[in-house]
Amino acid sequence: MSEKEVVNNKISKTFCILPWIHVSTKTNGEMRLCCTTSASSAGKSNDKKFGGKLGVFRSDTGSPLNLASAGLLKSWNSDYMKTVRSQMLKGEIPSSCQKCFKEEASGVNSKRIWETEYWSRQVSINDLVANTKEDGAVPEKIQYMDLRFGHLCNLKCTMCSPHDSSSWIKDWKTINPQIKNDHLQGIMSWDNEGRADGASYEWYKNPEFWSDLLSQIPHMQQLYFAGGEPLILKEHFELLEECIRQGYAKNITLRYNSNGTYIPEKVLTLWQKFKYVRFGFSLDSFGAMNSYIRYPSKWADIEKNLRALDNTPSNIEVTMACAVQALNMYYLPEFIQWKLSQDFKKINAYPHGAGLINFHFVYHPANLNVKMLPTPVKDAIHDKMEKFIVWLEERFAGNKEFLKNNYGVKRLRSMVKFMYSEDWSNRFCEFQEYIALLDKTRGTSLEETFPEFYEVLRPHMDKAYFSVRGDTEI
Repeated sequence: MSEKEVVNNKISKTFCILPWIHVSTKTNGEMRLCCTTSASSAGKSNDKKFGGKLGVFRSDTGSPLNLASAGLLKSWNSDYMKTVRSQMLKGEIPSSCQKCFKEEASGVNSKRIWETEYWSRQVSINDLVANTKEDGAVPEKIQYMDLRFGHLCNLKCTMCSPHDSSSWIKDWKTINPQIKNDHLQGIMSWDNEGRADGASYEWYKNPEFWSDLLSQIPHMQQLYFAGGEPLILKEHFELLEECIRQGYAKNITLRYNSNGTYIPEKVLTLWQKFKYVRFGFSLDSFGAMNSYIRYPSKWADIEKNLRALDNTPSNIEVTMACAVQALNMYYLPEFIQWKLSQDFKKINAYPHGAGLINFHFVYHPANLNVKMLPTPVKDAIHDKMEKFIVWLEERFAGNKEFLKNNYGVKRLRSMVKFMYSEDWSNRFCEFQEYIALLDKTRGTSLEETFPEFYEVLRPHMDKAYFSVRGDTEI
C-alpha cells in the first residue's frame, strides 16, 4: 500500500492500522493508541467529559486504564478502543488523532500514513477489518507493542520532563517554583509526581501484565522500546531473552528510540537472534548543540557509538531520529551537511530519510514547538532552508530518485509549511522564560551554543528573559 493508497483507502479515508494491531504504553503505565496521540484525553475518544490526556485508554467511568492494575488484554477491547475503531471505519477522525491529520494537511507524511503503509505489507488490512465485530471488538492478537518500562534515564533533554526521565527530577524541583507564567506552569506540571489516578513508574512489575504480554509473543511481529532509556533497563533484556527462549525471536523485529549514549555488548549479542533490528538513534544536532538539547550527553561518546553501530551486522538498521523543535530547526541545513560529510556505511542509508536524517516534530512542551516562533524568525528559517534546498538539488542533480523521495526536499519544505500552519507566537514568552530558567539551573548558554540563531531571536526577546538571567541591560 502506497502513501496515496493510505490517504484514499477504500475502507476509510481516516483509517489507521494501529488500533487493530498495536498498544503504546507510557512511562507511568497508561496505555494509549500510539506515541503521537494528542496530549489530552476523553472517555470514548471524542467525548470531552473527562478531559485531559486524549489518546489514553479509559474505563467506562472515565479514569485512565493503567497496566499497574488493569489487564493488557482486557483493555485491548475496552469501550475506548472499540469506539476508536468504529469511528475510523465510519470515516470519522477520533479527537485523539488530530495531530496526524494536521501534519498531512501541511504535506507531512504522518505516523498514520507511514505506519499503515509499512504494516499493510506485513498483515492483511482486509482480514483485520473482516474480523472486526460490529461494536469494534477484535481478536486478542497484538502484533506490535510500544514499551516504556518506567522513566529511568541518564539524560534530561530540553524537551523532556520528569514524566519521561528520572534525571529531570532534580532540575524540575529547582525550576518549577521559579516559574511565573501560568501557561508554562501548567506545561511543567507533574501532578503527584506522576502518580495521579493510580499511575506508577513501576507498573511493569504487575504479574498480570507479564502474563498477558508473554502470551502475545507468538503473535508479535514488532517490539518497540523507548524510555526513559531502554538500553539501561533490565526488563528490556529479560523480554528479549524470553522471546529467544520461546523460539519466536526469529519472527520479531525490534525497534528502538535510544539516546545512544550506552550500547552494551550484551544487546549486540541478543540482537543477532532476532529477525531484524531498527535502531533509532536520537540526535537533534551535532557537537555542542546536541549536547545542549540532549543534556548532558558528551559528543565524543555519541560519535564513538555511531561508528560502532555503523559496523554492525546486516540485520541491524540504524537511523538518525531528529526531534525538530525551536532550538534546532534553524540549524537543520548544517546538521544534514554534517551527516553527509560523515560517509556512514549504513546509518540513514538511502532510502531512509532520503539518505539524510529522519525528522519528527516536538509537540510537548508546546513552548518548544516550531509554531510558537515569531513570524520574522520563521521567515529567517524559511529563507535559510530555501537556500539549502538549492544546494541539495545541485548536489543531487543527477539523482532522480532522491529528488522524488518524500523524505528529502519535499519533507524539508513540508516542515517549513507546518511551521507556518498556525501562529502560536503567544507562547514565545513561555519559551523565553523556560530557556532562561534552564540555562540558569544548568549553567548552559543559549547565545553561546546557538549564536547565529540567538541573533535572529534577540530582537524579539523581552525584559523577562534577561531578568531571569540576571542581566541589567537588554
